[in-house]
Amino acid sequence: MELTIKQALQQGITAHKEGKLQEAERLYRAILQSQPAHPDANHNLGVLAVSVNKAEAALPLFKTALKANPDFAYAHYNLGVTLEKLGKLDEAEASYKQAIALNPDDAEAHYNLGVMLQELGRLDEALASYIQAIALKPDYPEAYVNLGIAIKNVKFNSSNPKLYPPLTQLLTAGNFT
Repeated sequence: MELTIKQALQQGITAHKEGKLQEAERLYRAILQSQPAHPDANHNLGVLAVSVNKAEAALPLFKTALKANPDFAYAHYNLGVTLEKLGKLDEAEASYKQAIALNPDDAEAHYNLGVMLQELGRLDEALASYIQAIALKPDYPEAYVNLGIAIKNVKFNSSNPKLYPPLTQLLTAGNFT
């Protein structure tokens, strides 16, 4: 029995979630044989490649997915993760910001952008990203930890005054208890 593209994609996703990576890869590649620009198959194959430390191989897959579907927020997000792993931080930042523009409620995208900005020493921007991640997902312990580290390191006399009200609100709301 021949699978439809939709069936093959569903089976690939299921295999991927179950850790059957070779089976998932086989199914994603079968889809790409008949539809080389299929955004979901390219994206999922890229995610799979990153998970087995083949970030460089994932780049063209994410880019193909985005060419087929420029509004694919998760592909922008995963492209950002991959570019960050490869040390291409300017491109990673642009990808995270595009993911956030398309899906502003993605706490992970805000958090990962914050981590990257913090590593670059852009603490004001990192604080804002962590605050947004926490606002979207109040039970996000990693964001609180990194927010605390960034607060410890920020020089408030030279930081963005727009940051003070949300930071003050967060600190006084009792979210750290």
